Amino acid sequence: MTTLTGTAGLVRLILRRDRFLLPLWLLLPLTIVLGRAGTVGSTYPTARARQERFEQVLDIPMFLLFQSRAFDSTPGALVAQEAFAGTTLACAIGAILFVVRHTRSEEQAGRRELLGATVVGRHAPLTAAVSVVTGAGLVLAVVIAGGLVAMQLPVLGSVTFAAVALAAVVVAASLAAVLVQVTTSVKLAAFGAIGVFYVGHLVRGVSDMGGSGLVWLGWLSPSGWLEHVRPFAGERLWPFALVVAFATVLLAAAYVLSTRRDLAGGLLPERLAAGTVTPVLRGPLGLAWRLHRGMAVGWATVLACCALGTGYAGGAGAMSAYAKGAWLREYAAAMGVSPSAAFFVYVAFLLGLIVAFYAVLTTLRMRTEEELGHAETVLAAPAGRTRWAASHLVFAMAVPVVLLAILGLGAGVGGGLSAGDLPGQVVSMLGLTVGIAPAIWVLVGVGVAAYGVFGRGTAVIAWLALAVMLGVEIAVHWGLPQWVFRLLSPFAHVNPFYERTAVTYLALTMVAAALTGVGLWSLRRRDIASS
Repeated sequence: MTTLTGTAGLVRLILRRDRFLLPLWLLLPLTIVLGRAGTVGSTYPTARARQERFEQVLDIPMFLLFQSRAFDSTPGALVAQEAFAGTTLACAIGAILFVVRHTRSEEQAGRRELLGATVVGRHAPLTAAVSVVTGAGLVLAVVIAGGLVAMQLPVLGSVTFAAVALAAVVVAASLAAVLVQVTTSVKLAAFGAIGVFYVGHLVRGVSDMGGSGLVWLGWLSPSGWLEHVRPFAGERLWPFALVVAFATVLLAAAYVLSTRRDLAGGLLPERLAAGTVTPVLRGPLGLAWRLHRGMAVGWATVLACCALGTGYAGGAGAMSAYAKGAWLREYAAAMGVSPSAAFFVYVAFLLGLIVAFYAVLTTLRMRTEEELGHAETVLAAPAGRTRWAASHLVFAMAVPVVLLAILGLGAGVGGGLSAGDLPGQVVSMLGLTVGIAPAIWVLVGVGVAAYGVFGRGTAVIAWLALAVMLGVEIAVHWGLPQWVFRLLSPFAHVNPFYERTAVTYLALTMVAAALTGVGLWSLRRRDIASS
């Protein structure tokens, strides 16, 4: 038996287990790319409009930091500029989560040890996970290329941008492959890899903002390599060689590290817990705080930095130039505000949508605790199911509000420092971001209802609900009827573009409460998985 024995069987197992999750992941970057390609013609209908957009990207630091450089004013080049960040990050996050899910998570749950008793080599699980993720990235690349060509964009540029998406998948999967060997923590492996990739994205942005003096900095980041491929703007394919070399080194390191650690162990030693239990941990709420605090603090820190950067980099001076866009003038007129203010409203809403991902992850923690057998242990004590679930829901419901407030405060402070109107910007942005909370509560309610009723299908239903809600946000710009948009997405009812009233917030809160109630009631009547 070799170290790769059983890889094919594990590939089939992964494809079977994730037959719903894999398409959902691939749908996100595909929607981002084709969504931008489908609207670029109406957003920038003339050569002059495209040239203005090209110049705006050069003038506004926020676009360089969070999106990408524009290398040309052609429709394809503008699609690549606007879709680069979203596509590469969506590809990377999905690749990392899937690799961690089928390696470190399996070891933590004890299933890897069971597989080890069969004819499965030591490196087979890692190889199977990376192979499936890479294969999924290849499928995504083919569909992206075909979609862009079908929209009459140049073939070479379409294939090149599709290759950029595939390269992001490969780089991220390689990063995750290394980190799952280093740490025994699923969360640390996943968020560590995501953090490393995103830092690389910001390094690329700082390089672009620095002009010719900081060009060298961009070449220190995989995101910088992918940006310099320049789809639709004089394609340069040789940076892909750097990606291949980088991924090869990381994967080789992952295999070497895998042979130097014990099964279910990591290179970093686990920190020993305290010898005594603090009073805080003597109840379900304290235990939930112990489980959720790390992710909550991490998200708060990252979102605060992003909000400050967005607010400051998108200052009033830069926004006055961007506010000349036709779509932004229409957006501002519908809300009755100035175009410059409308842009901050738009950014605040997009940032608020990010918090929805945290809400889903926190809600799914209940299912994770049940699968690991921890829920069974807690429920053996004098703690009812409703009380146990409610302890997790406190964080799923309350922490998103805190994160939204941090987003509003950060963007308001950044924008206020840039515009010279600190109090006004802070109050305005806080109102915009915190107002998104009821829509996120509805999403949490869907997850709780799925967990209480079905149990096993919770993750698929929760992520599918989020995908549908975000998908219709894009589809409405393609002509999706407004009534369908409002029916399928609670975010449609808190979008600043539409009129919001107290009745709207009350109705969303009642829907969230009803869904949560159904979930808690159903949880009391179904079996809890045993370890």
